[in-house]
Amino acid sequence: MKKIRLIIPYFGKLPKFFPYFLLTAKRNKKIDFLIYTDQNVDQLEILNAENIEFKTLSFDDLRKKVQSKFDFEISLKTPYKLCDYKVAYGFIFEEELKGYDYWGFCDTDVLLGDIYQFLEEHSFFENDYARYGLLGHLQIFKNSQEVNHVFMSGQGLNYRLDYHNVFTSEQNFIFDEAEGIQKLFEKLGLNQLQLTCYHDIDIRHFSFKRYNEKEAQRYYYWSEKNGLESIEIKDKKLVVEHPLYAHFQKRTIECPEFEVADSFYVIPNQLVVGDKISMQEIEELTNNKFYWEYVKSTFLKKFKMEKWSLEFIRHKLRMKK
Repeated sequence: MKKIRLIIPYFGKLPKFFPYFLLTAKRNKKIDFLIYTDQNVDQLEILNAENIEFKTLSFDDLRKKVQSKFDFEISLKTPYKLCDYKVAYGFIFEEELKGYDYWGFCDTDVLLGDIYQFLEEHSFFENDYARYGLLGHLQIFKNSQEVNHVFMSGQGLNYRLDYHNVFTSEQNFIFDEAEGIQKLFEKLGLNQLQLTCYHDIDIRHFSFKRYNEKEAQRYYYWSEKNGLESIEIKDKKLVVEHPLYAHFQKRTIECPEFEVADSFYVIPNQLVVGDKISMQEIEELTNNKFYWEYVKSTFLKKFKMEKWSLEFIRHKLRMKK
């Protein structure tokens, strides 16, 4: 069996959704999770998850750890900027990844399906792929010197691919996605597994519509027995899928106080501990409607000061070149 470790830094108050994400991580017994946080996690000991390790440290200490790997002054003023550093975790956390065949990262606003089973079903190990994943929600990399230094290979290329630019700017380059690290892997001709077997839920809609989907009456059910299921009504019939993961993209989901549960389900926008719901309940609870929360957040973002700064506008223009 191949050894895989996912690295997840999380700083600031843990959302109520976080322990339920951990339940889905715990079920991935063949995957190890290393979580860096500045929060007290004693309350999460009830999970009794042998594959999840917490390391408590401040964000400033993590920044110093990242800085120690580079001979130029980096910019890492906020936890959000870590998105641009994700693709360098194999290099930054080299010591913590000794003995592992693969490493990766994932978001915590997700519910995970069976990661190892997915990789096996698609011959990830057999074909010696260098990387799985395109978006920042979940990616897995081969733990090799060549792969762990791919993020450096854009030096001297365009603005958004040069890691010196990325790591010395306060701005977000989305370096971990299609127009960033993906371009560098393509440039080097490294073999990748790229399949859209996940559900990326469109934050613009109240219902759990996936991007480019016209409509959906869907909810998600997780159980210790069967893992993650997407359950929806199509043509008046129930259709069940087992996605690799469901990504809720910073959507606010109301959650009960955490308890270790054998099953729970998520409807827009609430997590409920319990068993599957009826078709009538699905019809009632998953209908789309005006999504005020998205409208409000979009409106507020437009008035952030950085949106009007000369530096931000210049950055956006250079990103488009």
